[in-house]
Amino acid sequence: MKEKIHRSEAAPRRKRTAADVNSHLAMGTGPVPERVRMELKRRVLDIEAGYREVAQKMGQLYMYADQEGLAFLTRYLDRPMRTASENERAMVSILDELQLNASRRLTGSK
Repeated sequence: MKEKIHRSEAAPRRKRTAADVNSHLAMGTGPVPERVRMELKRRVLDIEAGYREVAQKMGQLYMYADQEGLAFLTRYLDRPMRTASENERAMVSILDELQLNASRRLTGSK
């Protein structure tokens, strides 16, 4: 017979934020070689630019749908638009962590 687990006993579930991504990167990072860091930075910048473009286009579509009184469409667009913005912020956090890694490498700190 299955025991019923009360919500308070279950592990809380929440969405990962950019800060979570940043803390996970910081925990396991040692010195990253300069050439690797530069390639990672280039790739992350490319992804971040793509997310930014998607977020901007979603925002424009949302505003147009709102202007035209299409409430059903704005409801559908709300979540994907927020997700695109969250993804962009996550990429910025990764860029920040790469920069911190480079700074720690230059100063010799951990």
